[in-house]
Amino acid sequence: MTGRWFRLPAILWLTLAAAGCTLLPEQPAVDRAWFLLEVPDPAPVERAPVLVELGSVRIAPAVAGKGLVYRLGPYRYESDFYNEWFLSPREHFEQILRERWTQAGAPVTLVTDARADPRALQVDVLVTALHGDLEGSGTGTARAGLRVFVQGRTDSKLWDLEQPVVLATRSPEALVAALSSAMGALLGDLERQLAQQVGN
Repeated sequence: MTGRWFRLPAILWLTLAAAGCTLLPEQPAVDRAWFLLEVPDPAPVERAPVLVELGSVRIAPAVAGKGLVYRLGPYRYESDFYNEWFLSPREHFEQILRERWTQAGAPVTLVTDARADPRALQVDVLVTALHGDLEGSGTGTARAGLRVFVQGRTDSKLWDLEQPVVLATRSPEALVAALSSAMGALLGDLERQLAQQVGN
């Protein structure tokens, strides 16, 4: 009989402990958000478009994940679990290029095989930066960067392009807006350099 009375309080305690989590006040749910780059359309040009075969589109490992990325110091990057890109950055950037360069009047026209036309270039792109740099004081800086390998019929070039934009505030919305602006400026620079490469 004594053993039964001993077991009863123990069982009762375990039952209350297991149910204890339901008695705690509920924590407010943390909202998650998803973003897309909104790169401005290219300005219309009067010159003939550059013919480009878009080869590989890759992205640096530090910024390849879906979470927005912040640089906190040398070799220190942090991904934001609660604020993410709607698409993987690599997929999203390739989509931006293809949509941009298939518009009427765009400075670049995509072709399927650069070898079929002596004026055409093959372009391979590596996204080297797509993050917020929070090192130091202030609101921080959005950084977008590209490494572009360009092959023509007779020569090839390697270009490193980077565009910083100061963040209006330290917020995910401000980072995405600044990265969109930075990437628009970078693509404009790239298109001008491609035109110079073919003598347009």
